[in-house]
Amino acid sequence: MFNRKVSAAVTLLLVALVTLALVASALPVFAGQASALPLHARLVATTPKDGATVPTVQEVRMTFSEDVNEQFLRVEVTGPDGDEVDGKPTVDGATVTQPLLADLPRGEHEVTFRVVSVDGHPVSGKVTFTTTTAPASATPTPSDTASASPTPSATATPTPSPTPGSAAAATSADEDSTPWAAIVIGLVIGVLLGAVVVRLVLARAARRGSSTGGPTGAPTDRP
Repeated sequence: MFNRKVSAAVTLLLVALVTLALVASALPVFAGQASALPLHARLVATTPKDGATVPTVQEVRMTFSEDVNEQFLRVEVTGPDGDEVDGKPTVDGATVTQPLLADLPRGEHEVTFRVVSVDGHPVSGKVTFTTTTAPASATPTPSDTASASPTPSATATPTPSPTPGSAAAATSADEDSTPWAAIVIGLVIGVLLGAVVVRLVLARAARRGSSTGGPTGAPTDRP
C-alpha cells in the first residue's frame, strides 16, 4: 500500500513537471507569433525625411504601411509665413502627396497629418523639415550690396534631427500591443489540463487501493 502511494506521488510530480515544461516551451512560440502579427497602419517614410535640411521643397510625400482612405485625409503644412499648402493632397494607394507653395520661406516647416487606413484605423502625427534657400522674389537691398565685407551666410541652423523612431512615435497611440492575453490563456489552459490529469491519476490509484484491500473486520461465528 505504501508503494502505491509513493508511485501515485511520483506520477503526480512527473505530470506537473511535464505540464510546466510544455507551457514553458510554448511561451517563445506565443511571443514569436505575437511579434509577427501585423499592426495597424503607420507612417513608414516621408520625403523630405523627418528632421531633414534641404534647399527647397515643392511637395511633401508620406508613405504608410497600408492604403489610405482619401475621404478622411487631412494634411496641414505651416512655416514662418503660416499656411503653405497649395491645393488638396492626393492619394495613390499608401502614398499621400501634398503640394506646397512655389516659393517657401527659409526656415523650419511642420507637416501635421491625420489619415484613416482602409481598415478604419486612424493615424496622426507630424513631420518637420528645414529649407535653406530664400524665395526667388527676395532681392537684396542696397545696404546688402554696399557692404564692404561679406557677412556670414544667413542660412538657418538646422534643427537637431530626431531619433529614428520619431516617425513611429507619430502613429496613433492606440496601436495594438503584444497580445499577452493569449499567453496568459495558454498558461491557464496548461495548468487546467495538468490538474485534470492529476485528478484522473489520483482517482485511478484510489480505485486500485480499494479493489485490492481486504476486509477490515474479522468474521463472527454463527450459532
